[in-house]
Amino acid sequence: MATILIKPKTKSEYNLLTRLLKKMNIEIQVVEESMPNYETLKAIEDVENKKGIRTKNSKELFDTLGI
Repeated sequence: MATILIKPKTKSEYNLLTRLLKKMNIEIQVVEESMPNYETLKAIEDVENKKGIRTKNSKELFDTLGI
């Protein structure tokens, strides 16, 4: 199962992404704290070390996932 770490910009983006990705059986972690916790920092580090993909917005995420 893939894991996606998201930091939505709006409540509507949060709702859309969480519902859609859960239906696709993709685990998500929503960043809500101003200072990242250990798991968030680890996910960011994984992306920086090319173990993940970073996208700027939901459109780019959907394009990356082929939706």
